[in-house]
Amino acid sequence: MPLIDQRQLTAMTAGAPELLLPILDEFETTTRDAIGRLGPILSAGKIRESAPEFHQLRGASGTLGLRDFYERCAQLEGRAAEGDPVEATELVDLLDLLSSSVAVARTFLQEPARDGS
Repeated sequence: MPLIDQRQLTAMTAGAPELLLPILDEFETTTRDAIGRLGPILSAGKIRESAPEFHQLRGASGTLGLRDFYERCAQLEGRAAEGDPVEATELVDLLDLLSSSVAVARTFLQEPARDGS
């Protein structure tokens, strides 16, 4: 299943995947808010100031096993730390990747039988 690290998600569930679903929902909400805050920062040319936000998104998504989202945040964090521009379209793409990643993770967590591979 693309986009996610199934082993990480399985490890996070501790045998009760239903308990992770609200955490995943909260992550999606707070991440959408964070990405929304990045737009004005980047538009104002404060590129390096966005790196800590990308770093935080990277860390949280890695913990939740959202592999592709994690990797994209790592790329954007690195670019921002170097002062390389991050375009508004990339934030839109990041939002799309967030939605896709959370949907795949949610589906995985709701499957009746998982082997974690």
